[in-house]
This record gives sequence, structure tokens and C-alpha cells, in this order.
Amino acid sequence: MERAGVMSVALTLSLLLTAASLLASVADGCDGVPRMSAVDACKQASTAGVMWQLCVRELGASPEPEEVTGFVAAAMRANREAYGVSYDAAEKVRVDPSSPAGLATVSGYCEGKYDTAQELMTGWIDRLPGCDITADIRVDLASAAAAVDECATLLLQNGGEHTTLYQMVLLDRDRAVLAVRLAILLVPNKV
Repeated sequence: MERAGVMSVALTLSLLLTAASLLASVADGCDGVPRMSAVDACKQASTAGVMWQLCVRELGASPEPEEVTGFVAAAMRANREAYGVSYDAAEKVRVDPSSPAGLATVSGYCEGKYDTAQELMTGWIDRLPGCDITADIRVDLASAAAAVDECATLLLQNGGEHTTLYQMVLLDRDRAVLAVRLAILLVPNKV
């Protein structure tokens, strides 16, 4: 459990540094893209206190207006990094000879779902800096969130609800939903 806590702190610090650098690296201006502060973006994208906390951890709490494109890119990059950690955790459960057979099988399925989520996001991460933004971003990010949610559901159904992997997947699902909600803020002026 102590190791999981250290990994969580390390991941959080890494995500914060990634978000800060990425907000600065997105294109200097995409026509028609709304600008708002990270605080306002988090208010609009959050559905509950937990989502608000996650958003502020990923985007910061700057009151200065910035392009929403940067927030979406930061959320997707943070997700990509977190998904890699969860993928590795699922692989460890799958190959662990002491894992129950059902849980090992589901963990392998989760690896595939994380591959899908990564693939859906990676194309957009590459496109956003060039201002190549369409409404399809919402569909792709919602599909990525659904893939992570399918993993969570299967873990729950197969006795994995008390595992560290399940907790990681739930947090990833919340991150995925946050990315979708931020993309919704981005797209209205781009369709």
C-alpha cells in the first residue's frame, strides 16, 4: 500500500508538470476557440466536488484566461500518462500466477481497452497544436471514456472491486470524462 501511495504522489507531480508545460506549448491561437481561466474551465467541466478537485490538479487554478485548446491537450496528455501506468498494472495482474483466473482474464481485456483509449486520444493530441479541431473530438474522447468504463465494469463484475487496479481505473474513468467535458467547451465554436 505504501508503494501505491508513492506511485500516486509521483504520478500527480508528473501530471502537474506535464499540464503546466503543455498549456504553454499549445498553438498561440486557434481562430474561434474560447478563452477562459483554468478555474472557469474547471467550474464548467466539473459535475461534482471530486471532478473539480481532479480538474484543478490537472489544469491548475490560474485565474488568467487561456485557450481551452490548452486545457484539453493537458487533460489528454495527463490521461495518456495515467493510462500507461494503469495498463502496466493490468498487465501485472494478468501475468501474476496468484491472480484469480477471472481477474487475470479481465485484466487482459483492460489492456486492450486502454490501447483503444490511447489510440483515440493520440491522434487528437497531435492535431490540437495545429488547430485541426472538429466535433469528432467529442466522439473520440467519449469512446475513450467508454473503453475505460468497460474495464471498470468488468473488474467490478469479476471480483476486482477491492484491488488497486480497480481504484486506478475509476480515477482514469473520471479523468476521461473530464477530458470529454473540456472538449465540449472547446468544440461549440468549431463545428
